[in-house]
Amino acid sequence: MNRLELFDTWAPEGAPWSLWAKPVLFVDDSPVPAWSSQDWQTARASARWTPAAMAETVLVLDLPGPRALVVALECATRGWRPVPLFNSCRGPGALVDNDSIFFGLTEGAPLLREASLPESAPPAFVLDSRRVDGAPAPGRFDNRWVVFPQDFPSATRLLASDLRRVLLVQDGRREPRADLAHVLLRWQRAGLEILALDLAGDASPAPIAVTEPSRFRALGYRALVALGLRKSSAGGFGGLIPTPHAGGGFA
Repeated sequence: MNRLELFDTWAPEGAPWSLWAKPVLFVDDSPVPAWSSQDWQTARASARWTPAAMAETVLVLDLPGPRALVVALECATRGWRPVPLFNSCRGPGALVDNDSIFFGLTEGAPLLREASLPESAPPAFVLDSRRVDGAPAPGRFDNRWVVFPQDFPSATRLLASDLRRVLLVQDGRREPRADLAHVLLRWQRAGLEILALDLAGDASPAPIAVTEPSRFRALGYRALVALGLRKSSAGGFGGLIPTPHAGGGFA
């Protein structure tokens, strides 16, 4: 399966939520990383959670990359369409491990095809909770990234599709991360109910009130947040941190 076929599997033409899938990892033509099938199967075995069927519901899976993918694939068996939002590149010495995510996208594609989802399937937006982890240092590939409201459909778009509830799935927390709170609070104020589930402790989803994050709806918010990150010329985030004696550094 070539890169275009792989992207078409995860973001098929005709499925309305494919418009939000990020192509960054799919256009990377470097070799598939040496993450073994056994590692992938182990990740699958540790992430067998899937939600009970919930009408009118959008999923937001904010979990460590490989686990987010395997949970998303399990959710596909319940009728949700995974929408990968991974928005940074792979690179040598990367702060965020996208190799395991790329392997998961490749290994998971046949499983997603088998799900035979209808075009109208509701979305399960898939994020990597490690997206801002790592300590920048000279010579490292800084591919940390964040999400913005523009990375998701608007509340109006969701409501027009009869989606009136959002289930946020995390591991070890219930409150959304700061960047995601900018999205969820907009949805909540527009009338969508926000539920949260902590896989580390909660027995079932429960409603939350999203706290207003710093700089909510502030002019220049996107520019201010991205100021400390490195954009890639190939799209998304990712660039080499120059050493003190070197210039340049953007991928």
